[in-house]
Amino acid sequence: MTQNFPSLPGFSAAKSHLLEHAQTVSDLFERISHVDDDVPGWPEPEGIPDDAPLLGPPAPAPLNGAHCLQALAILQLAKTFEDRALTAMMRDGRPVCLTLPDHDMGEIVETAAQALYPEAFAVGRSGKIWRAPEAATSGKTIIALAEVKLRSFLHEGHSVLMLTSSEQTASSQVQDLVGHDLNLAPISHEMILGVLTLTHTPTSPGVTDALVETLPTSTKLCRLTTLKLIMAFQADTAVEVAQRLSRFAAAAPQKAGPKLSDVFGQEEAVAAFMQLQEDLNSWQAGEVSWEEVTSSLLLYGLPGTGKTLLPTAFTNSAGLPLIKTSYADCQKAGHQGDMLRALDMAVNEAINSAPSVLFIDEIDAFYARSSEVHNSRYMIGVVTGLLTQIDRVNATAGVVLVGATNHLTIVDEAVVRAGRFDRHIAIAPLNLAAITSFLQAKLGDVVEARELRHIAARMIGATGAEIDDFIRKTRTLAREVKSNISDRILRRAADLYLPCPDTPLLRRIAAHEAGHLLVGHLLKMPRATLARVTSKGGAVLRDQRIMQTDKKLNDDIAMLLAGRAAEQLLCNSISNGAGCGIDSDLAKATRLALQAETQFGFAENIMLWHDIPHPPRPFDIPHDLASRATERLKAAEAKATTLLSDNQPALMKIADTLFEAREIEGRALDLLLEAATNMDAVKEPVFEGKDAPTTNEAPFSVQYPRDLQAHLILRKA
Repeated sequence: MTQNFPSLPGFSAAKSHLLEHAQTVSDLFERISHVDDDVPGWPEPEGIPDDAPLLGPPAPAPLNGAHCLQALAILQLAKTFEDRALTAMMRDGRPVCLTLPDHDMGEIVETAAQALYPEAFAVGRSGKIWRAPEAATSGKTIIALAEVKLRSFLHEGHSVLMLTSSEQTASSQVQDLVGHDLNLAPISHEMILGVLTLTHTPTSPGVTDALVETLPTSTKLCRLTTLKLIMAFQADTAVEVAQRLSRFAAAAPQKAGPKLSDVFGQEEAVAAFMQLQEDLNSWQAGEVSWEEVTSSLLLYGLPGTGKTLLPTAFTNSAGLPLIKTSYADCQKAGHQGDMLRALDMAVNEAINSAPSVLFIDEIDAFYARSSEVHNSRYMIGVVTGLLTQIDRVNATAGVVLVGATNHLTIVDEAVVRAGRFDRHIAIAPLNLAAITSFLQAKLGDVVEARELRHIAARMIGATGAEIDDFIRKTRTLAREVKSNISDRILRRAADLYLPCPDTPLLRRIAAHEAGHLLVGHLLKMPRATLARVTSKGGAVLRDQRIMQTDKKLNDDIAMLLAGRAAEQLLCNSISNGAGCGIDSDLAKATRLALQAETQFGFAENIMLWHDIPHPPRPFDIPHDLASRATERLKAAEAKATTLLSDNQPALMKIADTLFEAREIEGRALDLLLEAATNMDAVKEPVFEGKDAPTTNEAPFSVQYPRDLQAHLILRKA
């Protein structure tokens, strides 16, 4: 590996700076006499073969690590400003702001800037350097006093280079003055090797290759603190410097806990975080700007699905600090002022720890400012404060913002818009394949795959937290009986801790979800991607519409109410399953019906927009509006009932198949819907035996066609 270090930007200035600050000229001359001369008056070096071995030990005088780091900072500055561009920037009149990796780097860079650009900062010239005060100790008084000096520079007509970092702060008035805002170029292998040729034992090309292999990656170099860099350069030889750098980088505490590789069944979210990790590494290496990185993600889904696990796994994988806060964490600090102060403290910690991750949980608890909730004026101030802090985070390079909510629909629109949370990712309960993979990763070395699949089938729809809980209980049971985990222990744990299948309940849920599937298919709605039946309820996942018309909206309501209609048709009754909570079928249908009458302009005689609280409260809905919305709901349910009655054989086929499989997705679901809607009419039951079975005999003791088997059991529910 051949390096032409004298051509490295700033190399000549770094060499001159080290010569000026060497403890003895002879000591420095011994160290850098092999470097091509590019300093005026520097003696011509004697030629050294490319394959020259390491020379003898360096002079006994210890190296000053701070001087070495100042030389490195000169190379970083030269890269940042393209050698001599800083002087031109400062002539514009507005301050140039340079953001540094940490507070301790300020003094190092100040010295380096004066060495690299002596004409800009010479006595009597206009250039001045100002360092922002440290945020950890800065109150308003300290900031004001520090800025007095800056203001005096500006009043006197000086051009100013402002040095700041995530640990330093300046008032908004000062920040508004900045004309050029840059980040100090990250450390590269070439810069490290260039400084080592000036400060440590000269090396042959072969040794240079060994140094490159020993040095940590550029990403890890960028994360080393100023103090660790100084300590590394105090080593006696170049090889020892590289070894120290590698050791310091490896010594960064490795977080215990889950990594992204431990997250199952959330392919989109894991892929997004892995891409973010790559982009973060590229940004730290100076290959991309922070503006090119999608650095804000909003995770939404049911409780326990892994919304908290994902940012934790990401920070563990990326080796970043995780700063957590939530509505509850802020609220317990006190009333509005204290609450916003607590949020501000969390944001400051994330900014001061950059690169870092700020995780804001319970985003939905802040409510939407348009919602007519109790103390809504108070909440307007809180949400406005949240927006201000989100904007601060997104304006800070190196801070990743992750939010989480159980109810995306009730989050303030200004919070979730692009520019605040650029990417929204649904976090759904795990499917059968993901649960099997989860169990396989945790128990696969001691339990047969067949048994794991059996247990996974009983846990369809479980969250990652619930699977973890089951695994912990299984391990506890094994310790209690003083046994290793085995198929027998796993089956016993399943019988103890997993809900026993309730056949009538599962049949009813299968009928309910079959109603959604069939009506959606017949009305040519967006494709259903997954259908699931569990003892805790069912689900159908479907692509969402982009735009509504009156007809499409009525079809959507019919599909939402088709679960109720299917239960009535196959079970002779309806359950409360369609109306539990603000995300239930009936709640969604009600909101659509109200929106049709009040927001979308679909009402026959009224064309007036007004807002609807979510969830809508009965006492907020005028009687005439409630009547019109109810008529729309009843008409949609009647439409669903007619469609299901006319296609009852298909409904039973789908319900039966869904009950047997518990979960169907993708292409298999498409084929089921096509087959069911194209099947022949239901045949009469055929008995095997002399007489029909009595009501006391077990289900399916009579061999009906499979479609009728489902129907018979459902009617008994």
